[in-house]
Amino acid sequence: MRGLGSCRKRILLLGISAFCYGWATEAQAQIISLPGTTTGKAITNKTSRSSKVSSKTTGKDEAITVVGTHLGAKETAEIQPVTVITSDQIQRSSSMTTGDIFARIPSMGFSGNTYSNSGGSCLNIRSLGTARTLVLVDGHRMVNGNGAVDCPDVNSIVPAMIDRIEILKDGSSTTYGSDAIAGVVNIILKKNFTGTTFTANGGISEYGDDQTTALTAAHGFNFMHDRGNFTIAGSYNYQAPMAADQRKWAMKEAKVNNPPGQEQYYGSQYGAQPVFASVNGGAPLTAASDGVANSVISDGNGGYRPYKWSDNYDYSKDNQIISKQEVGSLASTGHFDVNDNLQLYMTANYSHTHTQSVGTPMYVATPATTLTGNSGAMVVPAGMPGNPFGQDVALYQRMFGIGREYGYETIDYYQLTGGARGTLPHTGGWTYDFFFSYGKTTTEDKGTGRVNWRNMENALGFHQTGGAGSTTGYYDPNLCASISGCAPYNPFSGSMTREAANYIGFTDVYPSAQEMRDVQFTVANKHLAKLPYGPLGIALGVEHRGLDGYWHSSWQDQAGLNSNQVRGDTGGGYNVTEVFGELSIPLLRNLPAVKALNAEVSGRFSNYNTFGQAYNWHAGLIYAPTDDIKFRVNIATGFRAPTIQDLYRAKVISLTGTRDPCAYISTYPSSVQGVIANNCRSQGINPDTFKQTNGSLKYETGGNIHLKPEISRTYTIGSIFTPRFIPGLTATVDYFHTHITETIGYPSLPTELNGCYESPNLSSSYCSILNGRDVNGQLYPVARLHENTGAFIEDGLDINASYQVPIDYNNGLSFGADIQDIMSYKMQSQDGQPLISYLGTDAGVPKWVANGSATFTHGRWSLTYMIRFIDGFTYYPNTSYGPTVSEWWKTNQAWYHDLMLTYRGDMYNITAGVKNLGGRDPNFYANGDYNTSPGMYDYAGRYVYLKAQVHF
Repeated sequence: MRGLGSCRKRILLLGISAFCYGWATEAQAQIISLPGTTTGKAITNKTSRSSKVSSKTTGKDEAITVVGTHLGAKETAEIQPVTVITSDQIQRSSSMTTGDIFARIPSMGFSGNTYSNSGGSCLNIRSLGTARTLVLVDGHRMVNGNGAVDCPDVNSIVPAMIDRIEILKDGSSTTYGSDAIAGVVNIILKKNFTGTTFTANGGISEYGDDQTTALTAAHGFNFMHDRGNFTIAGSYNYQAPMAADQRKWAMKEAKVNNPPGQEQYYGSQYGAQPVFASVNGGAPLTAASDGVANSVISDGNGGYRPYKWSDNYDYSKDNQIISKQEVGSLASTGHFDVNDNLQLYMTANYSHTHTQSVGTPMYVATPATTLTGNSGAMVVPAGMPGNPFGQDVALYQRMFGIGREYGYETIDYYQLTGGARGTLPHTGGWTYDFFFSYGKTTTEDKGTGRVNWRNMENALGFHQTGGAGSTTGYYDPNLCASISGCAPYNPFSGSMTREAANYIGFTDVYPSAQEMRDVQFTVANKHLAKLPYGPLGIALGVEHRGLDGYWHSSWQDQAGLNSNQVRGDTGGGYNVTEVFGELSIPLLRNLPAVKALNAEVSGRFSNYNTFGQAYNWHAGLIYAPTDDIKFRVNIATGFRAPTIQDLYRAKVISLTGTRDPCAYISTYPSSVQGVIANNCRSQGINPDTFKQTNGSLKYETGGNIHLKPEISRTYTIGSIFTPRFIPGLTATVDYFHTHITETIGYPSLPTELNGCYESPNLSSSYCSILNGRDVNGQLYPVARLHENTGAFIEDGLDINASYQVPIDYNNGLSFGADIQDIMSYKMQSQDGQPLISYLGTDAGVPKWVANGSATFTHGRWSLTYMIRFIDGFTYYPNTSYGPTVSEWWKTNQAWYHDLMLTYRGDMYNITAGVKNLGGRDPNFYANGDYNTSPGMYDYAGRYVYLKAQVHF
């Protein structure tokens, strides 16, 4: 809590909480997730005109689209915490893609933002991780595969096809199997849509960039005397690029190292001008320098001077905050009632995503090559003409001669589901559902401007003799001439010929794909037996699912010739067979102080051909003492099976910007400085003079076929308020606790290095990553594969509310609130290590995130104001910029204000609005990208948009 900002936060949160308990509503503009039920019934605003655009669905269609249950019994419909986003909300919001719908929901962990996701969007309930959030379409799994991000891409779903979205914020592994630890997002498509709808969106920032355009069309019709319906929709979305140097806050990206008020440095020590340093134990080129140890740079007069932080290169001049993105999607649904007992149905989705990014030229520093041999450097040999140093020297340079890096990513996603459902005749109410779903995602990543390490050595005339990763060799003036296509490069001449650039540079291509096959058969009976207080319901089912994937690499990557990465080919798959069951049990009804008491229990047995068997269970209870209030409690176990990438991802050796503790002892707390110094001396390092050669270390990561599943247990305790004395109010408050063990992953490299060197005699288990040091004292490459290690605990509150206040027949007010309060966010990085709280730090989550809205409706017009709040946070001391950085820096709270005006006609609707009404710059965050966290804060500035829709 910090002064005035703390008071403002308390006022906002108290005000929004007031919405929840006595002033709540359906928000008519920006997306506010609404209190809902697992029956899928959304709250309706009685003061609004009904939309002809909305689809109609029958009870038969709804039978399989109930989130969190295969049974859908009304007695237990509200037993789990579910919130709803309606198609009406989506139509009247600024969202242009399905991912945009989730971008500002507090409980979604800032997911939905397309920043850094190659045009895709992954969902992340309660910041528990995208791999722990299950995404469904009409109750069916989506295939993973959004480029390097291992998750379903919701932007592949056409927004015009969405009837509603249900968000279950509770563990649901017994209903859906793996991945539902954090919860489930079920995107329900329109089924009986008739007519044609066209929608056009457009937006632009106040700076004239970050333009977005979205065009969608949907058409649906009934056939065979309304026994069937077929609906098809298509969309095209365009996102214009946004250059980093078009925002003052993004220029000169900070590298925080000193307290405020002292000189800071920024950017990269690798710039257009070559930097030289000693190599192989040679004499230091200078007594002292910044950045690269003992390094020098041209003084502009034919000589050399020590390198200074002020020589750093501001790479924001070349980079983009947002890449150019284009997404085209198609979707269709259909069903046909063969007879009273059989309905055939299908859904089909396809999307094509193309992203083009432009970045700074590739740098040459330390080759990735291999985990064996020296940590390496690009050697300029002593005999090269113009070399004034009389010895071999290491070269550090950004390769402007080759040109800027261009990245291209193309993703094709398609998924088809077909099934049959209905009633089993003469069975006393038994229903069935059988479906088969097939999905595949293919990705091609292409990057220009990469550096072929061996070709670079040839162009320099350096004849290497020590093998991959070695810096031993000699100058051979005839080396390049003897190799076909080689063109020489002399860094002392100050220029690179086009022939040399073509020889040294190359385009890297690495395709990948993931494939899923899912077949399931379920039977259910909501009235299996008549109990004293209601019917006993049961659902039983069996599911078989298979997944496969591959990740291919270029021959340069596989041969270790890519200057900054080594990657191999890999692929694999697994399958699982599961059986599950669910009971709905009415316990009491219409008794004194017991309006209703109902229970729900479920279980699932899973058999994987990789790790073996798993069993999970769930139990829930809902109690209503009166019609005004209900209380619910849920206990659920869950699991997350290792994904294809977790198991089979190729081992990748890459460069990562991380500090060597021996080079920055003074930045650590004084209590551990002596321990670190002793550990460094034991490795032959003089801590008083040692410097890290550059800011990058080689780090090997990759999959592990021996992984076991993550295990979770989740408790939720909540209440539902629908007071008769405040008509129109619905509010929910839910406390949640999630404990995950056997987490899949590995600690961050700074965590491991700091934990190792802070332990006496390098005794910590973190030290297992070390592979020693080379002749220059630099760390050899370190390695860590995925493993089951550590734990995670999160506690918090979810508060959702909606309320409307009719004024007269033509006017009304409505209010909305959506709040998340994280009370605990702890992680254990490795077995045997303590649980550490990351709440309110950059390594965790903000404590509070909240949205509030108010809408005035006048006939066909509505005006909405929305306020958004993101709590501030400090820097966790275990960062790559120094363990004591949190003593000096923090990121403040953020407040955003949005305004929107909507006109709803008989055939058309028009929405215009302004996001970030005050034009607020994103908060400064030195450990993020471009001095901020673009995934968390609005980065475009004031943003104006217009959406028009016509239906006929």
